[in-house]
Amino acid sequence: MSFSKKIFLAIFGTAVFSALTVCLVLNTALSSHRITEFEESYIDHMNLLAGTLVRLEGDQAKLAMNNLLEDMIHHDVDNLNVELFGPENENLGKVTRPEFEPTFDSAEMVSKADGAYWRDGRMVVLTSLEDKSGKEYRLVTTISAATIEKELNRIKYTLLGTAAALILFSLWLSRVLTRTLLRKVNAIYTLLAEITQTQDYSKRVNVAGEESGEGPGRNSRDELDGLGRNLNHMLQALQASQSRLLEAERDKARSQVAAQVAHDIRSPLMSMNMALSQIENAPMEPLAILKSAVARVAGIVQKLSASIAKQDQESGVEAPKLTLVEPLIASVVNEHSVRLKPVQELTLTGVSPLPEIWSVLQVNELQSAISNLINNAFEAGATKVDLVLGAEGKKWTLQIRDNGKGIPAAILEKIFERSFTSGKAGGSGLGLFQAKAAIEWTGGTLEVSTVEGEGTVFTMKVPKEKNPAWLAPSIEVALDQKIFFVDDDLNVLSAWQAKAAALGLTAAAFYSSVDKFLAEVPVTSLPESALLIIDQNLNGSKTGLEILEQVALAKRAYLCTSEFDEKWVQDRVRKLNVHLIPKPWISQFELKVRTS
Repeated sequence: MSFSKKIFLAIFGTAVFSALTVCLVLNTALSSHRITEFEESYIDHMNLLAGTLVRLEGDQAKLAMNNLLEDMIHHDVDNLNVELFGPENENLGKVTRPEFEPTFDSAEMVSKADGAYWRDGRMVVLTSLEDKSGKEYRLVTTISAATIEKELNRIKYTLLGTAAALILFSLWLSRVLTRTLLRKVNAIYTLLAEITQTQDYSKRVNVAGEESGEGPGRNSRDELDGLGRNLNHMLQALQASQSRLLEAERDKARSQVAAQVAHDIRSPLMSMNMALSQIENAPMEPLAILKSAVARVAGIVQKLSASIAKQDQESGVEAPKLTLVEPLIASVVNEHSVRLKPVQELTLTGVSPLPEIWSVLQVNELQSAISNLINNAFEAGATKVDLVLGAEGKKWTLQIRDNGKGIPAAILEKIFERSFTSGKAGGSGLGLFQAKAAIEWTGGTLEVSTVEGEGTVFTMKVPKEKNPAWLAPSIEVALDQKIFFVDDDLNVLSAWQAKAAALGLTAAAFYSSVDKFLAEVPVTSLPESALLIIDQNLNGSKTGLEILEQVALAKRAYLCTSEFDEKWVQDRVRKLNVHLIPKPWISQFELKVRTS
């Protein structure tokens, strides 16, 4: 709950509690006072009646008494029953209203002292009278509480209305007081939140007396003005310190980025060199490795370019991607495989034929982290390094096991520190530091266990993501359903042709040129059941996404691209409501015939 709400609730709650308390106290006091008045009035009335009855004499006394009691019953609607008891508590007579239903015997009350009593929701008034001979009689009068209840209800409703009015007034007053009290607090809070977000220490709080150049805290109108001046003084000092620190950090950051890039670029460059030397004998696999290594070098160079372009800001940070994990790990393993020595062995297990682990990653950073761990293992004397991909709850795991000499216990706690290196001539101390930073950025962890003389195991645990909604796990098609395949990569197109031929699809059409496809196929009037599977980068007049937007096939359209992990591609696919097929899936992707 915000501080402003707490202040408002405190003021409003106090006001409401006070209003209700006052109304309850008034209701209790007024009700008690009115009941006392009601009782006393009837006691006086009955005493007066008793005095009159005592003075009646002669043979007409009883008749006069009955007439007097009947007049009393009919004169006051609250008088329900009047009974006269003799010296021996014998009932000498009574007068009762017709609608009166007794709930108790009046004789039970005769033994009580004179006064008013409440029983079964009615008031009973006892009065004593003594004749000239000294005999004592008791007059028992039962009185309805209807009149007094009406008066008490009127008092209660009046006070409830007053309480409601006071609560509404308290609500208005609480809002006014809260705004007044928190205006300066909110100004300070807003400024601090903005500074926290932007790190701009040039901003200041507007406080009274600041324009006149008064010192911090002097001649403040109140404590908050003094707080504002002190805050401005602190921000001024922080701004000066920030300027000095930024200038010092720029030079340091340039050196660190240059060292990191030099470290990271070494591994892919070596892979490129080895792959180039093998192209003449085995063209396909070395070219694939070369392509992967070039992509990594491009990513590293892009990071360096970003940091140089932002010399007055922080170093460039690689944009994260929602991507498949298995191809990233496999490409790093392939790069290292081409430059292994005869005595060295590198394996990768736990990878399914169809990549299935999705995660949000900084791709180049993660690949550099894995590459650094492999490099470190072999440089530490290992002859075998095993990478084991697995899952643990909502995280995917990768263990990098080696049979090297292990890490001495004395330096185990320091291996993830920047610039710490041991046992390598010319080591920069960036490999493990960068690896841990890259993995922790994803929300994951990097753990190490080692036995000297036996080897080391690094275990990374990184959060998994659910399969994206736009992902197409398979495609179902009728044997005679029209389906178009468009891709300028002949290897990819051949893979689709093989799948279609194996199923016996009779209406499948294949195009290696997007311009030819557009010339031969009326894309704006495709059959309602037609399917379109198209690449993104086609080296033609239009891209795959542009064509998908034009044909508007929605869920009958599939973009098959190696750029599946680019955020802008994913956003366009989501907006067009089409499917996306990662190109690493093609060899294992299921194209099947609809059975019904």
